[in-house]
Amino acid sequence: MAVGDVVIRPVSRQAALWPVSTGLLVVYAVVGYLVVARYHLGLGLLVAAVELALAGGSLWAFAVDRRRGIVMDGAGVTVTGWAGARTLAYEEISHTEVFRRLGSSRLALHLTDGRRVVLGAPRDGGLEPDARFAEKVAAVEGEIGRRTRPVSDAPQ
Repeated sequence: MAVGDVVIRPVSRQAALWPVSTGLLVVYAVVGYLVVARYHLGLGLLVAAVELALAGGSLWAFAVDRRRGIVMDGAGVTVTGWAGARTLAYEEISHTEVFRRLGSSRLALHLTDGRRVVLGAPRDGGLEPDARFAEKVAAVEGEIGRRTRPVSDAPQ
């Protein structure tokens, strides 16, 4: 990553909820094992294994959630989500849009081919309040505007 790159990652309570849910699942696994073993039901290890697998899934989700976001550099905008990363050249982006979904403000990039890419960050609302949301949106829009030519210069 170069010095002038713009990097935006989610700032949310959700990031803290992953380790908390993992801890609760581990406690639930231990308690479940002890309760089932106490009554000799023979399922103690199965109950603990299922709960520990869920705790492992929660830790995996925490690791993936920390990668979400965008990086804007000379090559373009790299959008990282749950399923992987994708780099869009600035020439592919026509404009940005702030919209609301399920009580949360989100940012989307509209591409020149008509597709829309919803960004993992920035977002604001619900479990993910971000006091700097407007500032981050302005940074994204400013960087995209600076690196793309104005519509008035487009060939007719």
